[in-house]
Amino acid sequence: MKMLTLKNLSLLLVLLFVTGCGYHNPNMLPPEQQGRVLKLHVPIWPNPTNEIRLASDIRNALQDWLGQSKQFTLVDSSGEADYVLNGRINAVSYTGRAYDAKDRAQALIATLSIDYTVTDTRTGKAAWETKGFALTETYSLQTDAHKKQALETIVDNLAEQIYIRLYSAISRYEKNKGRGN
Repeated sequence: MKMLTLKNLSLLLVLLFVTGCGYHNPNMLPPEQQGRVLKLHVPIWPNPTNEIRLASDIRNALQDWLGQSKQFTLVDSSGEADYVLNGRINAVSYTGRAYDAKDRAQALIATLSIDYTVTDTRTGKAAWETKGFALTETYSLQTDAHKKQALETIVDNLAEQIYIRLYSAISRYEKNKGRGN
């Protein structure tokens, strides 16, 4: 009988510890604790490269990723926005990675380099900026479709990286702004 009581007591202590540890899923916070929903505008970025549609592909990918967030609402103009995500496509390059016996490239590395800035529309100041951000993707030269797929992968990865960084950076900026900094 004493053993059963000890087991029950142990189980009760474990349950109390687990439920009382203060863990919570930050994605499941009630709306009043998540902070205000921020309006974000993403214009088409300048694209001095020869890659047609790259700027609109980046904007579409950013809108897809940012549209998944409960913290951001995408708006059509900077006048409606709390923040504007401006950027510039600096370069797209394709360098050799693998060659055959006759020095013909068999695989290339696609590289996309950009700069981007998040501007607080209320103050006109940069809330956060990144210069010279680059992503790469290796692809085979068997068909042009591989090159296109590599660039699509880079664009999607870029949008995902910006989404992750943006969420964190704006959260910090908003907290500091609330302190009067």
